[in-house]
Amino acid sequence: MSYQISKELYKMANLNIKIAMSLRLASFGKSSIVLYHILEDASSGKILASMFRTLVKVSMDTRRPEPLVPEERRHYEVLLSGSEELAAPRFRLPSVDRAECFSCELVVRNIELDSYHHVNYSMYLEYSTECAAQAAASGYYSKLKGDICAFCVKKASTSHLREARAGEKLTVITWEEPADPYVLYFIVVNKDTDIFHAMFEYYQPVEFSNL
Repeated sequence: MSYQISKELYKMANLNIKIAMSLRLASFGKSSIVLYHILEDASSGKILASMFRTLVKVSMDTRRPEPLVPEERRHYEVLLSGSEELAAPRFRLPSVDRAECFSCELVVRNIELDSYHHVNYSMYLEYSTECAAQAAASGYYSKLKGDICAFCVKKASTSHLREARAGEKLTVITWEEPADPYVLYFIVVNKDTDIFHAMFEYYQPVEFSNL
């Protein structure tokens, strides 16, 4: 998944603003579809946030990806007809010496599972944020220090690689981009296997000095 959040959304966010949400099919593949979500200011039409989200068709019996059937493919072809196919940004995790990274351990709770009894994809963002919070509080990052929630996320990209289940102990690893300390990377590890990668890019505090 890939997210982008504008400064305007942080500035405007309150219970009284009117936001319009739209959703369209961006593309589809052998066993998955990509959806493009947009949040707009209902008054001006300005895009406040956007997200690409990939949904994979999974067999209820094998719990593995299975191909879209011809009827499904025809349906998606109709939805895409007359529209430009959108490509979701690609995310590739840079290499790093993990021994030099900050890490924390978390145990999966039953409440964090989906209907397949796997960790719900949204929880990995919470795992990453918790690790970032601990790292920031400890002074590990060079710029993002103290309360991580005091900093606003600009962009985020994620990649889900494997599954996790209730009771499993996960290790979350984080480090900052050497060329830009406002970019953080995350790896969630389960039994020595990477199961999730992520990148969070934060706005620099100076960008909000006049908001």
